[in-house]
Amino acid sequence: MARFSLPGAIAAMSLLLVACEEPAEDKPDGERREPVVVYAAFEDDARLQGLFARFTEETGTFVIVRRGAPQDIVTDLMENRVSPPADMLMTNSVVDIWRAAEEGALRPIASEIVANRSPGWSRDADGLWAGIGFRRAVIVYDEATVSVDESLDYASLQQPRFGGKLCLSSSGNAINRTVIAMLIDALGVRPAELVVRGWMKNLAMPVFDSEHQVVQAVESGACGIGIVSSSVAATSNLSVHSPSSPFVDVDGIGIGRHARNPDGASALLNWLFDELPEAHFEAIDEADQRNVSLVAWYQEDAIRLAERAHYR
Repeated sequence: MARFSLPGAIAAMSLLLVACEEPAEDKPDGERREPVVVYAAFEDDARLQGLFARFTEETGTFVIVRRGAPQDIVTDLMENRVSPPADMLMTNSVVDIWRAAEEGALRPIASEIVANRSPGWSRDADGLWAGIGFRRAVIVYDEATVSVDESLDYASLQQPRFGGKLCLSSSGNAINRTVIAMLIDALGVRPAELVVRGWMKNLAMPVFDSEHQVVQAVESGACGIGIVSSSVAATSNLSVHSPSSPFVDVDGIGIGRHARNPDGASALLNWLFDELPEAHFEAIDEADQRNVSLVAWYQEDAIRLAERAHYR
């Protein structure tokens, strides 16, 4: 399935898709065309670059992209410390876009295209942001080592049959925070903590830094099973199981409260959503999916739970 992949952020701010930082371009009629300034909390992404370039080609509006660490970008936007002001914010986790909305850094999105193209579980109830891409938490496994049936879910990995077979990446990785937060919502804090403690007992190896290391460990036979994001699983040849009620994180997008060019940001937003394939969100059944805002709502609880369970 085609999707936008907006992976983790880099600290250094950079500029993309503009030869120079001219604030506007003259139209033939003499009016000024403002560029759209996008602050993006993720690394360079070739697909996104291509989309922005095509938007510029079709509309004549340049897109200026500035990047940085998610927490820094969102904090600066909330405190209106960025120059030029952000017309649009894009993040690779619901947590960051949710925090920007909660702190008043975003303005409502008035778009029928967004409302029609994005399911209710993937957007803010007050219309301040929407998810434009998503990642499911999936279970990858070695068929020769473990047996998986359709009833397997994330909590099942605490079972003794997975003792010495489970591998996980850091609890600080967004997909794992998503799983823990959703477990808290589904089970309650104490039962969710017992699940995570069970994971720790079943570990085959110490927790890895990255999801790619989990995939490599399962591929090598050092582990039998693990949790990674669907985007990482897609790069492997492993068997993949997606629980019937998947836990999901999204790439968030919203329009800055102090936007200098909100009309241009709205046009870009509509254009991006209009470019999504018709079946973009169909992998997730809305009837079974809780709103992804819950991931952000339970983030602090998830962090504390991981610490108590000694899940680094």
